[in-house]
Amino acid sequence: MNLRVALIFLVLGFIGLLIAMGAASFVRWLKFSYPRSFRSILAVLCLLLVGAGVWVYMEAKERPVFQAGDLITLEDPVVARVIPADRRSPATSCIVEIYEHLSVVDVQSGTLKARVESNNRSGPSFCPIGANVQIELAWLHHFTLTHR
Repeated sequence: MNLRVALIFLVLGFIGLLIAMGAASFVRWLKFSYPRSFRSILAVLCLLLVGAGVWVYMEAKERPVFQAGDLITLEDPVVARVIPADRRSPATSCIVEIYEHLSVVDVQSGTLKARVESNNRSGPSFCPIGANVQIELAWLHHFTLTHR
């Protein structure tokens, strides 16, 4: 086993032990300080903890799910990388303007591959219509998603 992995497990085990000892001490203190109502206090705290866990899960799950063929209408301009047709040609960046459309081709680990459906601006810095582009999902903040 790698020394780094062993050290990480050792530190995580120690932190887990500290958390367990703190929880046991808290329950003991609660039982000593509030002998009549410590069970109801513990029940309320457990319900709050479960509620917070469900809330965090729902927030994390709220991300949109992209499928091939979906249409994205941008509400902010986005910088994209053009996927070159030839592997030896260099990758270039371009801009997809606000209120323009992208058609989802594929989604892979935080990267969205799409085809530019419309782009009113022309010029060397703007993406041509029909170009296949890559966009990092972290850059997409304001958009409208239409499932086709």
